[in-house]
Amino acid sequence: MKSVIWIVILFAAAVGLALASGIYTGNVYVVVEQTMLRINLHAFILGLIAAVVILYLLVKFLAGVLNVPSRLQRFGVARKENQAVHALNSAGLAFFEGRFEKAELEAAKVLTNKEAGDNRTLALMLGAHAADQMDNLDLRDRYLKDIELLPKKQQLSRCLLLAESALNRRDYPAAEENLNAAAQINPNLTRLVRLQLRYAFDHGNALDVLNKAEKLAKAGAINDYEAEQYQIWAYRRLLALASDPNGLKVCLKRIPDNLKAGEMCIEIAQKYERLGLYEQAVKWVSQYYPQTQQVELLEPFVGSVRYLSDREQQKAIDTADSWLKARPDNAQLLMYLGQLAYSKQLWGKAQGYLEASLAIKPSLSAHLALARVFDETNQPQKADAQRKLVLESVVEEEEPAALIAKA
Repeated sequence: MKSVIWIVILFAAAVGLALASGIYTGNVYVVVEQTMLRINLHAFILGLIAAVVILYLLVKFLAGVLNVPSRLQRFGVARKENQAVHALNSAGLAFFEGRFEKAELEAAKVLTNKEAGDNRTLALMLGAHAADQMDNLDLRDRYLKDIELLPKKQQLSRCLLLAESALNRRDYPAAEENLNAAAQINPNLTRLVRLQLRYAFDHGNALDVLNKAEKLAKAGAINDYEAEQYQIWAYRRLLALASDPNGLKVCLKRIPDNLKAGEMCIEIAQKYERLGLYEQAVKWVSQYYPQTQQVELLEPFVGSVRYLSDREQQKAIDTADSWLKARPDNAQLLMYLGQLAYSKQLWGKAQGYLEASLAIKPSLSAHLALARVFDETNQPQKADAQRKLVLESVVEEEEPAALIAKA
């Protein structure tokens, strides 16, 4: 559209000049000392225009000739800038392809290029990371020394690289120093939080692991499964560190209900028993065993019941007996009920439970418990028979293992 407008303007000017030349006629006189020249007005105008054009072209030519050195210099600079960009692209591509030696060589080309400009920063970082991947620590440190001269805001990559390297070497003081330096520059960077999570995990800092895992999960940096595994580890760590009732109470408040009723249910019951909180252990198992049917809960239950009062022991036995109504074929529950009855000197009940357990699924524990019952009821022959069955079972289990060892 702009070209059309210019053409219209030129045609209008040409028409105007043609009309003006027809109206204005005459001569132009040029006097030089004693000489006078007469020139036709139209010829004078055309000559003047031609002279202006020639003068313009002459000036343009002279300016071009004079600017040749600067143009050659600009061309050389542009060529070097293009070479720096090409080398930087090659370094980045080689790095992500895993060709770290080539990446470092291309980064070095950028750094030797005087016209690299801002590309030097990225080249330094690529060179440092490539050298680190090659385990060439001397070369890496030379790059890092140059990066250290950059402004503070550009030190983040250096701090992260040094922190990761220190974590790999288990040099935790150096890792902590560089992680803190990186946090001062950008505390919310995903890579930094990952390294902080790794540092906290190595140090067994459960609360910090929970915090970092939650932060990464919200950012979408780790999937739900990975976040859950970190959380379970942290909760187990907190549970293991609980050394008194108050500590255990605080720990349980942190643990989600789904973990209490599921994956950590058995560990919590065992923790109650280890801390001597026998009443709480029995209540815990009484609450969760009917829901989960985890047989492993029965061991801390039986181990805790024996420390309760007679009334509470009888109540616990009645509770366990009610579980049996829902699962009469549960051999382990029958065995544990037999042990509870034995502890209460209910020999008849104990014998009945243990024999029922053995009828469903024989086990060494049930045989030994039944042998003790027979000892208490003055039936030595039956007690010896149960112990003989235990010995035969042990021999049967050891013979295949011995054959395998000989082979």
